Amino acid sequence: MERKNVTIREDQSKWVDETGINLSQLVQEAIDDRMQPTETELAEAYQDNAAQAAETNTEWSAVSTEANKQLGDHPDHE
Repeated sequence: MERKNVTIREDQSKWVDETGINLSQLVQEAIDDRMQPTETELAEAYQDNAAQAAETNTEWSAVSTEANKQLGDHPDHE
């Protein structure tokens, strides 16, 4: 961990003292909320979602096929 100095207003300092909040944790979470995910984090998220996405695709494919059977071809389809 790196140490950084942070300047806050007096009313903010009072609030931090009164609530007993961990200021370092609050700042870290605020920074995390604003940071863009890294390429690695995005890749991991896509991998984690891959099985569910494939399952959803299979389910909706069956629904689409059934709808086509019930409704027939699209009017523009010749």
